[in-house]
Amino acid sequence: MNRLADEQKRRNKQSQERWNRFLPHRRQVTRLLVDAAPTDGALCVLGAGNCNDVDLKRISSRYREVHLVDLDTGALEAGVIRQELAHAQRVCVHGNVDVTRVANLLAQGTPDNPISDADLDQCLWSSASLKPLEISAPVDTVASVCLLSQLLDATAKTMGQRHPRYVEMTMHLRSRHLKLLVDLVRPGGTAVLVLDFVSSLTCPDLPYVPEHLLQEKAVELIRQQNFFTGLNPFIIQHLFLTDPELAPHVASAEVTEPWLWDLGPRAYLVCGIVIRRTK
Repeated sequence: MNRLADEQKRRNKQSQERWNRFLPHRRQVTRLLVDAAPTDGALCVLGAGNCNDVDLKRISSRYREVHLVDLDTGALEAGVIRQELAHAQRVCVHGNVDVTRVANLLAQGTPDNPISDADLDQCLWSSASLKPLEISAPVDTVASVCLLSQLLDATAKTMGQRHPRYVEMTMHLRSRHLKLLVDLVRPGGTAVLVLDFVSSLTCPDLPYVPEHLLQEKAVELIRQQNFFTGLNPFIIQHLFLTDPELAPHVASAEVTEPWLWDLGPRAYLVCGIVIRRTK
């Protein structure tokens, strides 16, 4: 394991007992996945962690297979046990999976002592040439649940935002993640990208915004450039529809209305992007 994996385990441990706090967020994510469910389909959830984001019983009643993928095996297993599905044949746990496949190399650097340009080039080359994850793909529905923000945050922790190639690496990892979603879902299927794109750390009044004003607040924050680097949902929607690697496989990409995810010490503004693959 590396320090990025250790940090992910720490975060999962920290949020493990916040099941009740996740309820409004969990309802939103679960609804998106249920709405995307075809008849007798298969679902893959990337970044499932301790599964507080998803109601596994409701989801597994709509899909014949549910694949849960995360770097933290222990969190996945504990989450499945919490929801009383440890022996459910429909639910498959895939732990110790690094969806970037370059975390071990990135983790060797710090902002004060970043990895070399040669190693960064290796990261770029390796992540661009990887085959899709081996999880019975393609599936009918694939979901990335607040995972992209974690991946990009890991880049900041290993390179530092002042690194001359920080933006390049951030945009590359984002691009690869979007491509992974498209690659994992079958033609005619659906990808759901759930994004936590701004927090109360930079918008202190966020927890107090009424629900009916969240859309207006989201637009205001985006106009003010107040969002996590690389996580503007409208830019990501545009990439799905115009990027030469993505657009030929995408029939539509729609941004949902945002919702508030209140974790106590910090709140996040979250939305989904629902991507329909071409048939």
